[in-house]
Amino acid sequence: MAKEDIFSKINFKDYNNELENILEQKDFSSDVKNLLLSMLYKIENGYQDYEMVKVNVSTKKSFLKKIVQIIQKECKQIKLIKPLSEESKELEEKQVNYIIDKEKAIISVYPNERMMLEALVTLNQKEIEIEDKYELFYIGLKEVLTIGNRMNLVEVIRDFNGWSWDITTSQMESKNINIVYQNLLLLLGNQFLRKWITDDISKDDEETLLPNNEILRSKYNNSFGLTQEEVQQEEKIDYVQAMQEILSQKYGEELAKLFVEQFIKTVIAISANRNKIQKQKIIEKQQENQQMLTLMQDNKKYLESLSNRKKEINLHIKKIDTMLSDETLLKEEYSERNRKLPNKEKIFSVSHLRIMLEKERESLLEETKECNKQMEPKEFVNKKKELEEKLQFFESIGVKETEKVDETKQIKLLQNIFLDCFLIKIKKAEGKQYIRDLIYELRYYEQIPYQKNEQSEVNQSNQENKEIQESQEKQQKQQKQQIQQIQQKLKQVEKELIKKACLAKIFITFSKEEETNEAILANQFQSKIINLENTIYVLKYHKGILKIQIYDGTIEEETKEIPITKKVELQVKLNKKIKIWE
Repeated sequence: MAKEDIFSKINFKDYNNELENILEQKDFSSDVKNLLLSMLYKIENGYQDYEMVKVNVSTKKSFLKKIVQIIQKECKQIKLIKPLSEESKELEEKQVNYIIDKEKAIISVYPNERMMLEALVTLNQKEIEIEDKYELFYIGLKEVLTIGNRMNLVEVIRDFNGWSWDITTSQMESKNINIVYQNLLLLLGNQFLRKWITDDISKDDEETLLPNNEILRSKYNNSFGLTQEEVQQEEKIDYVQAMQEILSQKYGEELAKLFVEQFIKTVIAISANRNKIQKQKIIEKQQENQQMLTLMQDNKKYLESLSNRKKEINLHIKKIDTMLSDETLLKEEYSERNRKLPNKEKIFSVSHLRIMLEKERESLLEETKECNKQMEPKEFVNKKKELEEKLQFFESIGVKETEKVDETKQIKLLQNIFLDCFLIKIKKAEGKQYIRDLIYELRYYEQIPYQKNEQSEVNQSNQENKEIQESQEKQQKQQKQQIQQIQQKLKQVEKELIKKACLAKIFITFSKEEETNEAILANQFQSKIINLENTIYVLKYHKGILKIQIYDGTIEEETKEIPITKKVELQVKLNKKIKIWE
């Protein structure tokens, strides 16, 4: 069956039947085919609930179509690995559930639908591209985006079974990466992240990413891709800059800047605890900045160092010029360089070396200009200030050689800014459907788990040390204050959204006394009822306690209690079933 025939009928036919047509053309074992069909059935079975609860997802058609495309176009071989078998040793050693060979398009995976879906999602992820100026946190950013994307997409199988929503935290690769990724998803939207991570946008999804600002509009097309000229020139998008621009347009420049800066700090903190290379890069950069700042304390020595560097550059440029003007020397350099390089990195030809040398020369000339610039008094002051800000930035993260980074602190700081953005999102909200979506988004957000930091080995082994104890007490006090601040801000966000929902006649109003009305309706944000519109309350009052029996249709889910300390007039009857969504 032709590709267009398959996908044109996806709206009207069973997806499993469509996949069967593709699998007939694939050299997969019957066990693999059955597992893929079972996986697709589970996705289809849970997707309606997943889409309702999460809101920020692709359409069901788009999601299933993409999975089928990955199987059809990107996957040549799938090996099912039995647990405790000889073949499973590699997976056990690496402590993974699957191994991907992207070059050969081969998946080795345990026979499990969730693991199979995660492997297919991983196969589809592109290599995250990032500008050189973000190199310092590239490893962390790559981890947050790729791992976050995997957890986000397998959620449809992991947490939804067609009749309930149960967050299976034990199957999350990283709770902290997940909450950071969900922050991005809720503020930026699904399509932006899909474009960044997989370079794929489906026309089936209606979400528009085009900013209202005309300057931004000229830079990005309606699928948040490249403009026609940029596509032709194959230029890269600076997604970090694009992220800040979209956040600025939605939430204002100040909040956008704060969010992106704290996002970077959080990414670095998480990655420093997960990845030794990332941690070492940060430590080396801190040391480099400190050494430069120390050098700049003595103006004379600093100027001497710049002058010496200029002399080195001039000698290097002179050497390059000599080689470029002498073919014999150029060939000798070509042979010498290739002798030291591994086969895959060898220089293709003498002509190629000439181009490389010319680029080196240009780069050295730029460095000379920068040295001259740094000798100017104004630039000296600016450079010193920049170094001080960088050191302060890294110190606020707290990356140390012998201790774990307090990533919990960074996550909490990020949540504070996130809630500020979300509050603006609510205040700008218009239309019943959009306000309804915000209720579901906030409910989803409040259910996201995160992992508290473990103590570092240094702290664990020095409990008697007074300085360490004082430091821990100070840290605990700060964390308590952060939690209180988040809780207060979250209550403010809930209050604003409840008020907006009542005015839009989405929620019924239980009482004109705002505090009581909010306390009753705030239970929606802790509810695990999939379709919140099915929520029914029965209110009962006894001795200063207002009991709320919460039903999902006819099924009783739970009972909540609210203390009533003053006389309150309700606008609904007690002991009667009340549908809270108008």
